[in-house]
Amino acid sequence: MEAKKRYDKLIKARSNYLKRAEEAASLTIPQLYTGNYDNENDGQSYPNPYQSLGARGVNNLANKIILTLFPPATAFFKMGMNPITLKEMRKGEGEISQALQILEKSIVSEMEISQLRASLVDMLKQCIVGGSALLHIPRVDNPKVISMTNFGIKRSKSKLILEIIIKECLYYSELDKETKDQISKSNEITEDIIHDKKELDVYTVIKRQDDGMYKEHQDILGMEIKGTYGLHQAKELPYVFVPFVDRGEHYGRSYVEDFIGDLNSYEGLRKSVLEAAAESARIIYLIKPNATLNIKKLQSANSGDVLMGNIDDVGTLQADKRMDLQIAQQEMEILRMDLSTMFLLDSSVRRNAERVTAEEIRRVSQELEVSLGGIYSTLANVLQTPLVKLYLIRLKEKGLINDALKDSIDLEVTTGSAALGRGTEFNAISTFIQTMQATLGQEFSSYIKMPEMIARVANSLDIGTSELVKTQEEIQAEQQAAQQAQLEQQAVAPMINGANKPQQG
Repeated sequence: MEAKKRYDKLIKARSNYLKRAEEAASLTIPQLYTGNYDNENDGQSYPNPYQSLGARGVNNLANKIILTLFPPATAFFKMGMNPITLKEMRKGEGEISQALQILEKSIVSEMEISQLRASLVDMLKQCIVGGSALLHIPRVDNPKVISMTNFGIKRSKSKLILEIIIKECLYYSELDKETKDQISKSNEITEDIIHDKKELDVYTVIKRQDDGMYKEHQDILGMEIKGTYGLHQAKELPYVFVPFVDRGEHYGRSYVEDFIGDLNSYEGLRKSVLEAAAESARIIYLIKPNATLNIKKLQSANSGDVLMGNIDDVGTLQADKRMDLQIAQQEMEILRMDLSTMFLLDSSVRRNAERVTAEEIRRVSQELEVSLGGIYSTLANVLQTPLVKLYLIRLKEKGLINDALKDSIDLEVTTGSAALGRGTEFNAISTFIQTMQATLGQEFSSYIKMPEMIARVANSLDIGTSELVKTQEEIQAEQQAAQQAQLEQQAVAPMINGANKPQQG
């Protein structure tokens, strides 16, 4: 089936999700889902809500989740190796741990260089408001966020992706020469398209095959473009579908959707109070019909002027709705507090600092788990783990994998709360050392491989030892040099002593 027809069929299931997303966006960040996607332009207008609590809540929640899932300059994951593979490599666990630690830092560095964080913030805002987003992680270029308005997806009840079709709009001048030559044969090519007066719809089709692989190609004007074909394993698919709340449907459900009633009520009360306050600020004078004071004189009078008249002839119109406004304001304050709690606006667990401790991150992750119904664990599975694997592939293709791990393809990735356990490892190692020293005394050192222990302690503290701690070869070389110097000194000593003896006459 032609990609356009297949896309139009897929997005029929998207309409209900998109409608809810537009409603949620109108109360939070309207520009995320404007409601006019076919004729979208840069100058498109959208209604502004009467309150900013929804926007502040979405921004705060998105930033808090990102800082917890992806702390700056810190590995949010932990890499390990299958024990069988580790045994076959015949290398110490400490040495492998150090190599894995370097690999972790390399992956984090590659993520920062590719500007992944900025894309993740935008993607997470879309997920909080709309429920779904698609993240494209190419092998070379920077990541790209694809809004729910630009893709259709089909998933099984077991949450397996069966098909994705992405719709993009490009100008003719953006295409490469081979693509231009191919689509020039189409009858749908017009002068407006060639002169960039009209955009082309480009469809990227990703479909699961019977063998579990995913086939990818692009379609323009009903033609499959040569050179765009790709075949991916499931774990290497460069398109990461991120549902905020995954209930096994084709699309995810948003966080705002669960509290749309409170947001609607707060929006309505806020509008009513603002309009009532504006109406109360109006000053309207009433003058008795038979008053001696002239209306024009009253209108043109300046502050401090003296007018001839009776004070009882002039009054002001008052609505006297203060009690009603107080009730509305009380209800609005209750809703504000509830919404602030839902969006974690009142939380002060994490310090506003560039670097935070693992304990602080752990506490915020626990707060997210309790407040958001396990969203931290969900995002660790659907977002963190695929990202680490895709960036690991990027490093392999760039040839940046450590020699100790180059031949290993059995790397294990641990994300979520389990990845924050390095402090626990250090405490366990410290307890072990103290217990053994108390039990064995001075004999403890004869049972321990000191280089291995140093490597494990350093790894538990997230400290690299490549240029800090001497290797076993360096230690042996120094010992040999010391022994050689001692032998040379012993050989020279008798000659010096003989020369210093007094000669007998």
